[in-house]
Amino acid sequence: MTWYPESFTKVPMNDMNMRADPSRGYPGRTYRFYNGDQVYGFGHGLSYTNYTYSLLSAPSRLNLLGFSTTRKRVLGSQQGGGYVFVEDIPSCDSLKFYVVASVSNAGDVDGSHVLLLFARAPEVVGGTPLKQLVGFERVNTFSGRSTEASILVNPCRHLSIANEGGKRVMALGNHVLMLGDLEHTVAIETH
Repeated sequence: MTWYPESFTKVPMNDMNMRADPSRGYPGRTYRFYNGDQVYGFGHGLSYTNYTYSLLSAPSRLNLLGFSTTRKRVLGSQQGGGYVFVEDIPSCDSLKFYVVASVSNAGDVDGSHVLLLFARAPEVVGGTPLKQLVGFERVNTFSGRSTEASILVNPCRHLSIANEGGKRVMALGNHVLMLGDLEHTVAIETH
């Protein structure tokens, strides 16, 4: 959970809008949309040891093979990039991939750690989340050792966002996968 500062108590509790609204000073709610100061962010954990990550495997490009721009809709946006409706993507199953990472325990004691993988989509529709959780994996590591972990990513589910009408859309362009301080770009294309 996100720990908000004391100033967050000034946000009306009966305002359940998730997305931030700068025009009225509303910072949003939840780790996906909140853009204010935080005491502890979602996923921040305390440990008796320190962990570092290295990315072992993740694609840098995904091509929506079989997506024909003559048959399907590629829509532009006010922010510049394009997007497609997830329902128009012919085979979401063929796009699935694993993110494989090495988790190193750099501390003096053995430990258990939860690896959190987040994604940030290009802002092609209003209200795009700051980030969203893709998946997590708990690993146990001995002091001074590394452990591999893998998280399955289904782009149609994990890299898509809801537009203003509630329809799932896949933004074309650079999506960012985030693992701790690591960031990895995955470009989604239709050709």
